[in-house]
Amino acid sequence: MRFAKPRLSMMMLALALGTALAVGPAWSGKPEAAVPSSVARGARLFDGTEPLAGTLSGHSAPLPGAATRCIQCHAGPGKSTAAVSGFAPPLDRRQLREVLPRRGGPPVAYERASFCRTLRTGIDPAHVALPRAMPRFDADEGQCAALWDYLTQVLSQ
Repeated sequence: MRFAKPRLSMMMLALALGTALAVGPAWSGKPEAAVPSSVARGARLFDGTEPLAGTLSGHSAPLPGAATRCIQCHAGPGKSTAAVSGFAPPLDRRQLREVLPRRGGPPVAYERASFCRTLRTGIDPAHVALPRAMPRFDADEGQCAALWDYLTQVLSQ
């Protein structure tokens, strides 16, 4: 019975060492920042994992989910624009928040409310109409806020 304790201690030490070896390479020593749930939801809406209902301007029939995925035409935050068609501008913090000329219209910047209004109506804050190919979305406040949070997130360098 005297040897039971050392064996148990050796097994515990072996388990701890095995865990450290398995986890060690994946752990960088810095805690990872948690992604806010609204940013995660916005990413799902952007890539189409979570559907976003929409129609084309002048039409009442809903578009299929595959046709309303933002990622089909736009590059998102931190993404290469080479991955999209060039048909639509990239969407990120700079493109939305900075005062920039858009579609031949006057310079404008978006706020969350104007972004959501533009998604729904197809008219930007400078009263310039988006192309007809851009869906008009039936996005509720939660969906708009999540997309905005995703697109305007500050990315770590």
